[in-house]
Parts: sequence; structure tokens; C-alpha cells
Amino acid sequence: MRISYTEKVILHCLTKIGNQRTIFSILHLLNGKKTSQTIQDAHLFHLTEFFHLFPCLQRNEFTEIYKRMEKVNIIIEKENLSFKLTNKGQKIINGSSNPLPAYVNGWQYHRYTARFWERLSLLVQVVSQLNKQNQRYIPIQTKKEVHYWLKSLLKQLKWKREDLAKQLFGELSALLGKDESIRPILLVIRLSGYSKIGLTAEQVSDKLRMNEDEYHIHFLNILHYMIQQVEKSRTEFPILQQLILDDDHSFSLLTKSTSKTYQLLQQGLSIDEIAAYRNLKKGTIEDHIVEIALNIQDFTIDKYVSQFNQQQIERASKNVSTKQLKYIRQSVPGANYFEIRLVLAKNGIR
Repeated sequence: MRISYTEKVILHCLTKIGNQRTIFSILHLLNGKKTSQTIQDAHLFHLTEFFHLFPCLQRNEFTEIYKRMEKVNIIIEKENLSFKLTNKGQKIINGSSNPLPAYVNGWQYHRYTARFWERLSLLVQVVSQLNKQNQRYIPIQTKKEVHYWLKSLLKQLKWKREDLAKQLFGELSALLGKDESIRPILLVIRLSGYSKIGLTAEQVSDKLRMNEDEYHIHFLNILHYMIQQVEKSRTEFPILQQLILDDDHSFSLLTKSTSKTYQLLQQGLSIDEIAAYRNLKKGTIEDHIVEIALNIQDFTIDKYVSQFNQQQIERASKNVSTKQLKYIRQSVPGANYFEIRLVLAKNGIR
């Protein structure tokens, strides 16, 4: 039985989550919903690469997809909108590999993938036009901050037009030729330049006869690959490395609000003190600490959970074979939900 690319992605997530969460937890994951629950689930169920892959997927579209899979007996509802794969669904997924290409990592790169593409596409267009000494063209990107960034970069580089074009072409050729699994055409066909207008994502998927969602993922794969390689070898790519530099430190794995809480924790403030200082609920600060535990590997939770409770929670989480907090708490009545979430967070990241 043939299933769509999006269905394949949903089924893959469902094999990890099972009926421990509702089906809509997968939608929140694919949307990149920045709630403590979704962020923690992404790590606990080892689905971080799927985070924020389909930010525009609507609830009604998602509902139609999972109801269709239920209708053809690929998935079956267990209780309260939690589903599991049927034998038929299991056979389908067993015959399929991970639907994501090798370099896709939504959690790690979602904050700046769009900005990387905006800068890259405008840079290529402008350098191409400069090289042909053409000043009459419409910029492919309209955001003022992207224009300001490029003007600043060109002033900083101070290269001759032809040298700049030659260097940029060399860097892109070297980068996109490093890995044979990368298909440069998926990106190059969307670039604009002198006497050339790049195609839209919809036009490319139609031209290459690819499903739109599948093309979207493979396009992300190239961008994530480029970011990863440039981060590793910045000196090898003096121009392209400028695309990932920023003064606002937004490449941090922590969300902005959590970063503020982390700074206050490092100053020695308690949960209650931070909540009062930031005028936030205590539960919100606890959510931040769980996010910190997920992403900062040397962050210790000993201040918040005793060693005894940590051991008890770890043992319970293995024995009950579930990540539903209520079942773990039944086994460890001396621990609260915050403590359980913290221990699971540390275990999940390891």
C-alpha cells in the first residue's frame, strides 16, 4: 500500500511515541511548538530531528491525514486520541527506512535555517548582479534586516566584484561537492542571479516530480548540511561562514526566555526568587529548568532532586516501560512531577 511522505513521517514518529501521548503531540512536534512538553517529548522519544519540520501544517490538515490512516486500518485508536500502529501499519513501517535524509536536524537548526537561506539567496543574487555591473534588479529577499546584513558584509569584505564572485562560486562548489548524497540541483535551481530567476519550492517539486513535502525535507537537508559543514570548517569558507555569524547569540539551543532563567540560575537564585524577579509562575521556571537539563549536558539536577529519588525514578521508568508521568509517580510517591520530568530529561539526553 502506498502512503504519502507526510504519512510516513507521522508513522515513524508514532512508532517512537506509541500510545503514550495523543496523536496531536506529533503535530506539535512537527510544528515546532515551543512548550516544555513538546521540547521534552522530542528528546525523550529521540525525535529531535523532526522538530519544526512542518511549521505550517494545520490542525485540520493533520486531522484529515490521521483519520485517513485510521480508515484504511494503518493505525488504531487506543484511548483519548492516542494511537498505535496496526499489524498492517507495522508492515508498512518495517519496509521503510527513516524518512529523513542524513543531515536533517530540526531541533538543532530550526532557529536559523530560514535566515541562512534568506542571506544565501540574497548574497548569490547580489554578487551575480555586481559581477555583471547591473544595478537594475528586484532583490529576491524583502526583509530590511537581511539587506542591512548584506550591505555590512560587503563593506567588511572589501573585495573586487570579480574576486568576490569567484570566491563565492568556489566555496559553494567545494561545499556542495563534498558529499555525493547531496543533490545540489535542489538548491541551485531556486537561486536567482543575473538574467536568472530562481524557482519557487512548488515549481521545483513540480519540475522534478517530487511530492512537495518530500522536496521541502530534502531542501532542508541541504541547508542543514551546509550549516553543519561551515560550522566545522569556518576557515575553509570565509564568505559562507559569515552567514552563520550573529551578535544576538540566537544559535543557542535554549529558547530566549529559558536562557534568561539559566543566567539567573548561574547567579545562584532559587526557583522562587527567579519567578518573583521575572514575574512568572513557578511552573514556568520549572519548565525552563527541564529544558536546560535537556540541552546543557553538564547541568546538574542534584539541587532539585535527591540522589535517592533520582535512582527511584530511573528504576521506575525502566520497570513501567513508559514515559507517562502518572505511572512513574505511582511507583515513586515521594517524587513530584517536576522531579520526575527532570530525571527523565537527563536520561533522555543521554
